[in-house]
Formats: sequence, C-alpha cells, structure tokens
Amino acid sequence: MSPVSVSAKSTTTHRLLVTAGMLTWAVVGIPHVVDLMDEPARWTAPGTVVWMSAFLTFGVAFWRNAQGEGHCEVLLLALQSAAALVCVATGDSGLDGALLAITAGQAPEGMSQRRALAWVGAQVVGTMVVFSVIHPFGRAWVQTLIYAGFQGFTLGTAMVMVREAEARRELARLHAELQATQVLLATREREGERLRIARELHDSVGHHLTALSLNLEAAAHTARDTASAEHLRRAREAARTLLAEVRSTVSALRDTPPPLLPSLRKLAEGAPGLAVHLEVPESFALESSEAAHSLFRCVQEVLTNTLRHAQARNLWIRIEPTGDGGVRVHTRDDGRGAGLLTPGAGLTGMRERFSRLGGRVEWRAAAGQGMELEAWLPATVGAGPCAAG
Repeated sequence: MSPVSVSAKSTTTHRLLVTAGMLTWAVVGIPHVVDLMDEPARWTAPGTVVWMSAFLTFGVAFWRNAQGEGHCEVLLLALQSAAALVCVATGDSGLDGALLAITAGQAPEGMSQRRALAWVGAQVVGTMVVFSVIHPFGRAWVQTLIYAGFQGFTLGTAMVMVREAEARRELARLHAELQATQVLLATREREGERLRIARELHDSVGHHLTALSLNLEAAAHTARDTASAEHLRRAREAARTLLAEVRSTVSALRDTPPPLLPSLRKLAEGAPGLAVHLEVPESFALESSEAAHSLFRCVQEVLTNTLRHAQARNLWIRIEPTGDGGVRVHTRDDGRGAGLLTPGAGLTGMRERFSRLGGRVEWRAAAGQGMELEAWLPATVGAGPCAAG
C-alpha cells in the first residue's frame, strides 16, 4: 500500500464519519423542530430555549472538533458531552441520547483507550443521574442501559478504526523508510563500485604505465640515432601524460561524494498525513559516508517523532552548507509541542552520532508551539561542492 493511498483512504474515512455524525445530529433535532412547528408558542418556553442552545452548542463543537482530521480536542469533547446531557435532560423525543454515542465515537481520537473508556463510563453515569431525576428508577435504569449499549458499540468501532489507522500510518512510514534506505544502499553500492574501479586503475593501469614510462626513458638514453631518441622521448611524454590523467581520474573517483538528496526525498514523500517541506541544495553531498548516514538517520528520526508524537500537519526541514565548510540541519513542526521534553533513545542516539563526528544537536519545544531541532557537522565531514537548487 502506497503512502498516497493510505492518506487518501484516511481522509475519505474521516469525511464519512463526519457526515454520519452530522446526519445523526440532524436526525436528533428533526422531531423537536417538527413539534415546535406545530406549536409555535413553545419556541419561547425556557425548556425549549435550553434544549435548543445545548443542541446547537453540540453541533458547533462537533463540527469544530471534526476539523482536526483525526485529532480530537478534549475541551470541545467535554463541551459536547455536557451539551448532550443537557439535551437528554430537557428533551422529550427519546433520541437525544444518540448525541452521547457520537461523542463516544470521537473519544478514541483524542485520548488513550483507557481514558476513552473512562470518558464513556462517565457519560453513562451522567446519563443515569439525569434519567433518575426525570424518570422512575426502573425506567431510568433501562434507558441508561440502552444508551450505554449504543455508546459501547460506537466506542468499540472507533477503537478498531483508530488502531487500523495507526497501523496503516506505521506501515506507510516503514515503507517510506525502506524505500529511502534502499536508495541510500544503492548509492553506497555505486560508491563502492567506483572505489573498486579507482583501485584497479591505480594498481593495474597505473603500475603498467609507470613501467612503460621507465622503459621508454631507458630506451631513449640508449638509442643510437637522434630520430629514434626523439620518437622515444615523445612516447615517454605521452606515457607520463596518460599516467597523470589516470591518477587524476582515480582521485576524482575517490573524492566524488555520494548524493543524499534522492534518499531524503524518498523519506519525505512517504510521510502519511504530514506535509514535509524539504529544502536541500540540488547537488548537496557529504564527503564522508558516515556523515551522510548520520544526517540521513537524523532526518529519519525527526520524521518518525513528528508522525508519532507531534500531531502536526507540517514539517519543515532545511539542510544547508555553512560558511565554515560544515553543514547545518534545521527542522521544525507545527504540532502540539511539549512543556517538558525528555529525550528518548532516538534523540539520544542522534546526539551521540553527531558528537562522534565533532558536531552537535540541540532541540527546543514548548506546549502548543511544536518542536524545533538544529544539528551541525564540522567542515572535516561537512558538505561537498553543491549548486543551489
């Protein structure tokens, strides 16, 4: 399954759920509106005003929450639950409890499964309290069980869908990492083949050209006539020129840095549900294979953390040579951030990789302001020649 199809499928499913929720909300309100059309005098009754306010509040809160594309805001969810309970308390159609089922279906998107279960449990308790006030205990108990069943069904369905969506995103992320790693491995394989050719040219062709040059020089010294000596001298100069060109070619083969951009693009293109804005010079390369690998893993770790924890929609990655010959990596996202960031194994490993090469890694995070990371590698392992892209 490609990352594009995963993202498209997730968006389509989300739209269908939003549509179903809005239709359910409308169905709950239709009987009330029909009754009020038959009895216009009830429009100004206190109970009607309270119900209508709660009903509209629920609809607006649900619509705002649905714009999160799978990221549910707890405060809006709490407002929905409260509004639904008010509708249950002031409505008389028997359908108002369906609003609680809508909220139960949203809960797994904004919290852990345990908290979602607790949330729905609190809604059931609230429903029981409301029904106990307005109905006899037996009827209140039956009504509560009915709506608890609806909420349990929608909660279970939502949990399954959330787990499936998370599994699809993880699969897409791993697929993108695999493709990027394959590009990096292919680049390394080409680099190894280039080095092998360089060694063969140096050890074989270079050796024989050196021997040929020495033999021609000896022959020129022992030549008996001037014409033969002149031809031998020219042959010796040609051999020396060819030897110099072979050595230049060997040096070029050894010193050509492997390109990183294809691997980074593959990695960025495969991020499901995340827009990655990658800014890298078109011919960017690193002189050290270890440095290239460390930089690739740095970007990979940032992307993984953003997908798993940030709840971000955009990630900006900028990689550029520095004035002193090194390379700088700057990333930031528009996710939820964190008040206190405790580095895990990924960030710690990233810092260790860069420190081993003489570089450094720093990060900053604040609640509601996303995360920002800056990494630097020195000139000894930094950027090779590049042209602005």
